[in-house]
Amino acid sequence: MYTKYDTEIADIIEWDIKSWSPSLDFWTKESSRDFSCANALEIGSRNGGLSLWLAKQGCRVVCSDVNGPTEKARELHAKYRLNDLIEYSNIDATSIPYEDDYFDIIVFKSVLGGIGYNDNKEAQIKAVKEIYRVLKPGGELFFAENLTASPFHKVLRDKFVRWGSTWRYVSIDEIKEFLGGFSHSKYLTTGFLAALGRSEGQRGILSTLDRIFLNKIVPDKWKYIIIGVAKK
Repeated sequence: MYTKYDTEIADIIEWDIKSWSPSLDFWTKESSRDFSCANALEIGSRNGGLSLWLAKQGCRVVCSDVNGPTEKARELHAKYRLNDLIEYSNIDATSIPYEDDYFDIIVFKSVLGGIGYNDNKEAQIKAVKEIYRVLKPGGELFFAENLTASPFHKVLRDKFVRWGSTWRYVSIDEIKEFLGGFSHSKYLTTGFLAALGRSEGQRGILSTLDRIFLNKIVPDKWKYIIIGVAKK
C-alpha cells in the first residue's frame, strides 16, 4: 500500500512509477534554476502530473497538451490546492504559441514518441527547436523519454502495445542530436525488465530488480528510459 508520500509520487508519475520517478530527483539535483516563482511549461501533460510537481516547487505553470489537459488534471491540482499556480492550454509542441525567451523551465515525459508518430523524426526535431526557442537564456528542459531499447523490447511493443508500431521511439544518439543547440546537457538511462510488468505491482517488483542489478550490467542502449536536463 502507498504511503501519503508514495501517493503523491503516484499522482505525479501515474504509471511504471518506480522506473520513472527517479526523474524528479535527477531534475532537482542537476538543475541550477531557482524553482520558486519560475515560469514553467509542461508539454503533453494529459493528466497534469508534472505540472503538479512544478507547482509544488513554487513554479507558475502552463499545463498543456495538444488537445488540452484532461479534466482529471484540473481535479488533481484542486486536490492539492494548487489551482492558483496553474493555467491550462492547448499547445502543439511543434508550434509553441509563446514569444522567444519566455519560460525558465519546460518539462515533458514520454512525449517525443507521440510527436514522431509514423516515423516523423522531423516533427521531433521541430518540437525540440521550439522548446529551445521559448526557453530563456539559461533556462532548462527537464525530460524523460522512452528509448528504442533492446530488440526484445521492440518485438514486445509491436505485439502487445497498441501504439507500439506507430510510436517513434528515440535512441540515445538521437536525443544527443536533438539537444545539439543547448549549451549543456546531462542524462541517465534506466529500466529493462520493468517494462514487462502487466500491473503496477509487477512493474514495481521488476523495477527493483532493475535498480539493484540490471541497470548496472545492461548496456545503456538496451534500457527503455532516458532522463535528462538540458540548459539553453
